[in-house]
Amino acid sequence: MLATVGALGLLSLVLVFAVGGSVGVAVAPLALFLVGLAIFRMPLRYTLFVLGFLCLTLENPGEMFAQNKWSMPLETVGALLLGHLNFTIPIKALFFSGTDVVLLLLAGVWIWRRTTSSQIDLRGSVAVAAPLRSAALLALVTIGVIWASGLVRSGADFGKSLWQVKQVVYLPCIFLLYSAGLRGPSDSRPLGIALLLAALLRASVAIYVRQLFPDLDEMPHVTTHADSMLFADAFLLALVIFFERPSVKNFLFLAGVLPVLAWGMEANNRRLVWVELLLGLLVLYCMTPFTRLKRRIAQGLAIAAPAALAYIVVGWNSSSRMFAPVRTIHSVVDTSDPSTRWRDFENFDLAYTAKQNPLLGTGFGHPYEEVIHLPDISTAYELYRHVPHNSVLSAFSYTGLLGFIGIWSIIPLGVFFAARSYRYSTTPRDRSAALTCIGILVAYLVHCYGDMGLGTWTSLFTVAPALALIGKQAVATGAWPLRSRRGEAVPVAP
Repeated sequence: MLATVGALGLLSLVLVFAVGGSVGVAVAPLALFLVGLAIFRMPLRYTLFVLGFLCLTLENPGEMFAQNKWSMPLETVGALLLGHLNFTIPIKALFFSGTDVVLLLLAGVWIWRRTTSSQIDLRGSVAVAAPLRSAALLALVTIGVIWASGLVRSGADFGKSLWQVKQVVYLPCIFLLYSAGLRGPSDSRPLGIALLLAALLRASVAIYVRQLFPDLDEMPHVTTHADSMLFADAFLLALVIFFERPSVKNFLFLAGVLPVLAWGMEANNRRLVWVELLLGLLVLYCMTPFTRLKRRIAQGLAIAAPAALAYIVVGWNSSSRMFAPVRTIHSVVDTSDPSTRWRDFENFDLAYTAKQNPLLGTGFGHPYEEVIHLPDISTAYELYRHVPHNSVLSAFSYTGLLGFIGIWSIIPLGVFFAARSYRYSTTPRDRSAALTCIGILVAYLVHCYGDMGLGTWTSLFTVAPALALIGKQAVATGAWPLRSRRGEAVPVAP
């Protein structure tokens, strides 16, 4: 213990001189030691809850939060946790983030507990559905094969390949950690609360910053693009809770939450969030039973359809603030919009690249081929040909059909288990969790197709826990029965 204290003191002195006397950075070793001690003693799920909430709410220096014109109070904490540590601590070798350190520490704690037969994470825990765990392991193997196949080809750029691998390797790893840490359906409530609180906090920040910078030309967006997924996920969760239990209490909850989220979405001025929300609602509407509440919703939509159509027609080319939602729809489908046109040309290049290597792709370390030459933005974004906007088509380009199946199979499997779990669930809590998981996965896929959804902390800490939770809920509800040692299904009543 004395040796540990001495080492921490020496490290603090070194950092004082390295960072020019910054007290905050100098005390970081002691703070990290205390955090590590707490992680070592607590169940993994507690650390994952806190880590997930922080990753959803803190400011990431790599995402141009508020166009770098306004910062949140815990800016330094966000930089240490979400950005590369050498962004804050001028030591070149610290090219990883604080979250990377925590994730590796959690993996080490899990391995140590399994080797010592510790029960701290096993008490009350339900096993995750085996196909989901296998899909995560398959993704990791596939990533390694595609990475190696790309590097052995001529012209590979190892540095840029690291960024491409970074986009896809986190999700299966974080999913496996949540699978080890979560107990099962009993953890759906704290996960849901964390998601809602994070979305409300970011929405409130978006509203506040928009009041400070109302000019869209000066500040087009007030938080980040990844917040689109967070807002859409929380919006769907609130609606699902009321749909599964339409009580007065839940209606008041809905009336308090949705306006804040909608205002935050409007303040952030990201058109993709509305696409994510609408497609999520459409999928959930089609898969849920035709209840009395749903019948009334359908009747209301039918009655409002003519007025809505007239509103869209009248406002299609209007610049009035009253028709802002129509302009959002118009910009999504209008090919003359500069952003939409860029995406279309980029998608064409990605599709062409995929056709040249349909099975295995180019491998990581190679750019997509520019058949249509886009404006050179390498000075602002050097990785634009290695990590393009469309994460779905880029996966086909770099990994091919076989690699795409190996890396992405966990997503359709998650939808399958969520849909099956919804059918087998008997409580509003479990049904809400299943529907929300589907909504999260739909929003994630839309965001990945429309923009860079892979590898963001927001996508990772919404999708990974959702997949782990639904994998355990499928087993707990009997939607996917466990197998005995003799290979026979363990009977579980639906």
